[in-house]
Amino acid sequence: MKNIILFLATMLISIAAFSQSYRDKFVGTWVYESNDTVFTIKLQKGELTYANMPNDKCLFGGYSLKVGGVMKENYINIMLTTITQDSYPLSSNIYIKGWAFSDFYAGFIFFDQRIKHLKGKGILGGDMRLLTSNTLKWTLDEEYGLWHACEGEYDDENAPEHEWEIKGFSVPTNVIMTKVQDGGVDNSKDLNPNSIPLN
Repeated sequence: MKNIILFLATMLISIAAFSQSYRDKFVGTWVYESNDTVFTIKLQKGELTYANMPNDKCLFGGYSLKVGGVMKENYINIMLTTITQDSYPLSSNIYIKGWAFSDFYAGFIFFDQRIKHLKGKGILGGDMRLLTSNTLKWTLDEEYGLWHACEGEYDDENAPEHEWEIKGFSVPTNVIMTKVQDGGVDNSKDLNPNSIPLN
């Protein structure tokens, strides 16, 4: 019995360590720039705390969008690093809540502040894939997010029809982003510094 408990404890510690290193690869500021559009996300380590379970290691983030030199969305602010399971992420300046499942893939919930999905609860279906240590593919899949929410939370008879409405997003949905800041080191020298909001 002692051997089984020791084995399980070792496995949990190993999983937590891997999860921690997976998160590390996503932390930083990432930018997509094309023509007159600059889309930025900032990701940091976060934790969800539960009353009777171990903390959940997460990614917390914010985003901004500048078009034609005009800031359209700016939700990159100081975020809490720990929130409870019952906390509303937006009250902690968290607009991206994600989980790194491997050293190259993270899924996330996106809280679009212009287009409120699912009554502002945020929508699953976000996907970040590391192509290299400094490039990341960002995608949003609204149909999957709506399917997941409506099939998971409602039965067919009670699913509100308006929840199935495709609304789109206020930010790019399928782009390659470049890391411009990691651990306080700014790597944005090749980009226009006036176009990258890093507040």
